[in-house]
Amino acid sequence: MTTQRHPPTTRHIRARLRIRHLELLLVLDEVRSFHKAGARMGMTQPAASKLLQEIEEMFGVQLFLRSRRGITPTAFGDALLRKAALLLSDLDSARDEIESLTQGATGRIRVGVLQVAIPVLLPRAFARLQADVPRISLLLQEGTNESMLAALAKGELDCVLGRVSEESLPDAILWEVLYQEPVCIAARHGHPLSRLKRITPAMLAQHAWILPPKGAPLRPTIERYFREQGVTPPVAAIDSVSVLANVMLMRDTDLLAAMPLAVAQHYAEMNLLTILSARPDWTLPPVGIATRADVPASPVLEAFRATLFATASELDTQRPARRH
Repeated sequence: MTTQRHPPTTRHIRARLRIRHLELLLVLDEVRSFHKAGARMGMTQPAASKLLQEIEEMFGVQLFLRSRRGITPTAFGDALLRKAALLLSDLDSARDEIESLTQGATGRIRVGVLQVAIPVLLPRAFARLQADVPRISLLLQEGTNESMLAALAKGELDCVLGRVSEESLPDAILWEVLYQEPVCIAARHGHPLSRLKRITPAMLAQHAWILPPKGAPLRPTIERYFREQGVTPPVAAIDSVSVLANVMLMRDTDLLAAMPLAVAQHYAEMNLLTILSARPDWTLPPVGIATRADVPASPVLEAFRATLFATASELDTQRPARRH
């Protein structure tokens, strides 16, 4: 590898860098072999090695360490890999947005959705957005906090809706609170407790519960509540954070579950469950929107974001100040 005494200029890199170079970096990081990378990209092993050498000469640093066991990225390689993934992801996004525009849409937004945002926030926000921005297109992807935030950081999503621990946020992610709401206790219609105006903690503890899994933010809050009332916390008949599964399970059993108030009200309006009169002082982490701080938001993403805040203000009963 040729060593440069001075850092390469941006003009020099832009004149020589090709998409093929970036694709090779990502494939090498995945397969850790020139032979496998060449086969994946339809080139010989020497050609793949030469292509990497070109990139290293452009930047004046070694991007991968070679050994008998394969290749591994250096610190320089890791830095460039992150940017290469973002550049290629943004290129794919541009292609998708242009294709969407050619089909008559006014824009396309890739949204990562955590379960809490699906029943109420997202449908109401989208209905409002369609009225303001006709023919807008959404691509929805559901998953865990970790997978959605990782996809956002890589540029594979434009935003993520849900509850996120700020400690888990990757670098360059902007987190804004939309709303916070209390938690209620829900049960099926006709549940023995549904007709009572006064329900004691002891009465609640006598019934089987669907509880959030251990490690979920609400689980210790619920258990602490019962202990402070001098009651042994109920044992979980089911550990679950799936809203739809919980509703279906409660519909045919006497199980109780703690749910966000707006979500419970949504299913109560559909006659799928009822909200009990007992109202412990339980709250969940706020619902918010995560976006990339290092990329300017598109006009349609800004419109979506504004619509989310407008919709959230209708759901919010105790909204905190917005935070980053």
